Amino acid sequence: MQADKERGRQTSRQRTALAQLEKEVRFVLNELWAKVSAKERFVAYGVAAVVVGWILGTIFGSTSVGGGSYAGITVPGVTVNYFSWANAGLFGILALLLGIVTGVILYLKIAPNMNITWPMPVSQILLGAAVATLVCAVLMTLMHFTGPSGAPVLMYVADVLMIGGGAAMSWFEYQEWMASKTAV
Repeated sequence: MQADKERGRQTSRQRTALAQLEKEVRFVLNELWAKVSAKERFVAYGVAAVVVGWILGTIFGSTSVGGGSYAGITVPGVTVNYFSWANAGLFGILALLLGIVTGVILYLKIAPNMNITWPMPVSQILLGAAVATLVCAVLMTLMHFTGPSGAPVLMYVADVLMIGGGAAMSWFEYQEWMASKTAV
């Protein structure tokens, strides 16, 4: 009986500590988000779109080929993922990595206690990474359209999401770069 009461107190303390930690995390995230300009917020949304697009493409780009029963013998099928097929998959992974790099650079730009001496203006670095993400996403989509037939239709939705994320990142970072260029 005593052990049950002690266990109940521990979980109550753990819940209280977890709630306090959650409040602190929300406070820090709101503080960081307040430092981001309106145009760079769209860059962050673009990063999220590229990551979600890649995940959806990996999930929805799969289809099963073959399989069934032939002459009383069960033959297993093969699952083919058209999204990561050949060079298109390489460009998809590059778009994903470049999108994540863009998000990391954006975070390092606004993070507290970060004193980084950048080799060039941060807006220019972000613009380069965003444009490279867009180029990789477009090349991946072109390879999907010219690749093998029979690909799931939802895979193209993921392609559009990745291109949209890369385009949003590129356009809004271009706007930010132009604004910083005229301010100097």
